[in-house]
This record gives sequence, structure tokens and C-alpha cells, in this order.
Amino acid sequence: MIPLHIAKLLADNGFGTLDTDIFWEEAPLNAQGKPKDGIWVVERGSVVDRFNTTTQAFDIYSRYANKLTGASKLEDILAFLKDSYAEICTLPKVPPYSLRDYINVQITPTSSVENVGTDEQDKVVRVISAEVKCNINQD
Repeated sequence: MIPLHIAKLLADNGFGTLDTDIFWEEAPLNAQGKPKDGIWVVERGSVVDRFNTTTQAFDIYSRYANKLTGASKLEDILAFLKDSYAEICTLPKVPPYSLRDYINVQITPTSSVENVGTDEQDKVVRVISAEVKCNINQD
């Protein structure tokens, strides 16, 4: 569930609104049955937990009608993750979905912005990758 908490972190820092233009796992469909514009955070397989440290790799995708919006949004998120590497100590809870307490959080970007092609509506899809290392507070 770490990517859900990353999505909330992005929303809390002005990159959009959770469930409006920031999504977890997938881009939901709009009224016309097409994927909504926005960004979505998707987990990827990564190193298994060691001792009390959890590691989770994730990707952040963008899809917008305006390809400049998608590119600049991911560049801004990448800059935020780089700048806040040593500052993020906890991930926000996401009530009512998850009240898990992630502490001692370090987020490391692992890629630059990549164009992964166009979708069925000819909208450009881009992605950045990162990794989280953290502890889960068991209290």
C-alpha cells in the first residue's frame, strides 16, 4: 500500500487531488469511458523486507491531453522527490483506505522522465521511477 501513501504525499504537496487527478494503481475512466487525465502511482516488484526495513519500488505515470502538462508535471515531481530526499520522515495516512504508519522514510528517484508511447486516444504517457525505504510503525 506504500504507493497509495505516495499518491497522498503528492496530493498534500500540491501536485493534484487524490481520486481526481492523482490515482493509485490505475487511471479510472471518465464519463465517456476513456481513461482520466492525471498521474497514477503503481508499485513494482522490488527487494524483499530485511529486518524491520521495507523497500518498495514504484512508478509514477502521467497522461494528459496536453503533452507539455504531463512532461512538466513529472519533472516537477522528480525535482520534489530529489529535493525532499532527506526531509520526508513519514508518509501521510490515507483514511479510510489505509491508516498504516510508515516512518523513517527515504524516497530515491531511480530514473528520469521517460516517454513510454501513446495510448489509444493518442495521448502521450510518461513515467518516472523511484524507491522507498522505510519502517512500519508497529505501535
